[in-house]
Amino acid sequence: MIMAGYEYRGERPFRNVYLTGIVRDKLGRKMSKSLGNSPDPLDLIAQYGADGVRVGMLFSSPAGNDLLFDESLCEQGRNFSNKIWNAFRLIKGWPVDEQASMNEVNRSAIHWFESRLSQALEEINDHYSKLRISDALMATYKLVWDDFCAWYLELIKPAYQQPIDPESLKVTIDYFEQLLAILHPFMPFITEELWHLLRERNDDIIVSKWPNKAGYDSDSLNNFNAASQLIADIRAFRQSKSISPKESLRLIIRSEKTPAAIEQFGSAITKLANCEDISIVDSKPADAFALLSGQLECFIPMTMQVDKQAERAKLEEELKYTQGFLRSVMAKLGNERFVSNAKPEVIAIEQKKKTDAEAKIRAIEEALNTL
Repeated sequence: MIMAGYEYRGERPFRNVYLTGIVRDKLGRKMSKSLGNSPDPLDLIAQYGADGVRVGMLFSSPAGNDLLFDESLCEQGRNFSNKIWNAFRLIKGWPVDEQASMNEVNRSAIHWFESRLSQALEEINDHYSKLRISDALMATYKLVWDDFCAWYLELIKPAYQQPIDPESLKVTIDYFEQLLAILHPFMPFITEELWHLLRERNDDIIVSKWPNKAGYDSDSLNNFNAASQLIADIRAFRQSKSISPKESLRLIIRSEKTPAAIEQFGSAITKLANCEDISIVDSKPADAFALLSGQLECFIPMTMQVDKQAERAKLEEELKYTQGFLRSVMAKLGNERFVSNAKPEVIAIEQKKKTDAEAKIRAIEEALNTL
């Protein structure tokens, strides 16, 4: 091909050659008919779809290594296709109120996802530039499944059988189009189909422009990480106390001023965690469960009978575990060899672990004193 390029075009036809490892089964054996470990690609496509098989192959192909193929990865690829299709159905199924205006939850969600999309695209472009194709797929997978489907759509979607405002819908469709373009190199069939179903157009996605984003709001991303962690912690609290998701809770946060995460995403927290209100106080409230979420010291007033003995045993067990974790971190930070050889960012991570563990221990001890 190199010689033909020079002969007929007078130029080098390509600059890079991408070499993959050997495709092996999940046990590391070479594919062989005698071993019966070589699946028929057409059978896989019939079962999981062409896009599902493509994604499954890329999930098993880290750069520089052999491909340990596992058919379950094709199933994961098929599930990913279903997730994308269901996201499309959800967006297209929303009724629209042309007179409605964008609410605070939608506004904060859109501002966050704009930054998250820019951040992820920067990461994906970097992976492509270094020919880390499977890493680019994983970054795309997390962007679509976790950030767009699990968080953004949950924030933006209206209540059951309620309409959405036209501005929020337009922005969401624009985001979905950009995600389809980012997905297209990995999943060309479903993205081309949805590209034309999303709206009337004459151009194909294969010739569309690659999304171009410039810069992102780091503070907004950090604030959302704290808010989403708080939502997850409140949901886990509900599950541990057998509280129905439909029952609204009061959330109290002890802080000298309103934390940035609450100020920016308070409305999102009340929606997804089903909190009737969020109060900021400067002292610990009485008769409340303590809940430490990252750096946020939170409390949820008791609204049910509590088995104090069982709650105390649970907290003591958690305290013992956290104290052991803190000792291991302190031992690592006290190791001169580790501190002198480790990168600054690694030291910073360990220091943060130490700070978080100390804050958690204080919160647990206060909860025990309350009981």
